[in-house]
Amino acid sequence: MNRLSCFALLGALTLLSGCATLSEGQCRTMSWEQLGRQDGRQGYPSSRLFEHQKACAEYGISISRADYDSGRELGLLDYCTARNGYRQGREGTRYHNVCPAKLEPEFLARYRDGKVVHDAESDIKRLEERIDRIERQLDNDKLDAKEHKRLNRELRDLYRDYRRQQRELMRLEQRYSSTSGLRYRD
Repeated sequence: MNRLSCFALLGALTLLSGCATLSEGQCRTMSWEQLGRQDGRQGYPSSRLFEHQKACAEYGISISRADYDSGRELGLLDYCTARNGYRQGREGTRYHNVCPAKLEPEFLARYRDGKVVHDAESDIKRLEERIDRIERQLDNDKLDAKEHKRLNRELRDLYRDYRRQQRELMRLEQRYSSTSGLRYRD
């Protein structure tokens, strides 16, 4: 099994282990530097170490903070890039103020760009949900003519807003991918 597969398996096992961040087997065999690097790449705050320590303390195992911190610093170098900042903002993930001071300005600038696009996508999704809801209401045979007319008017307005938001999203995607040299789907 290659290293990437091992890390994917580790991530899946961590998610399946419930509240504990690590299982007993992971606590006994884990490279603390590698765990720190993995957490850094994910943008976890330094408080994540305390969750790991709590999980491993249940099995009488202590974590090497120095090794974990060393690995986390290396992982943050991968996380705190302009490309990843844009990706994180676009995905709507929360930023935990983890980037080193020298990397944070560029990361945050691209994170904000991605967040603008994410918010536009969220607005479109909300419009789609409202359109679906009204279309379902219009399928009701028991609507009186006045209510049917009101819903049709509202639906027409929503479709207009939807087209406007779609154009705005396209504009934002073009703007941020061309000004930053980044493409979200890279």
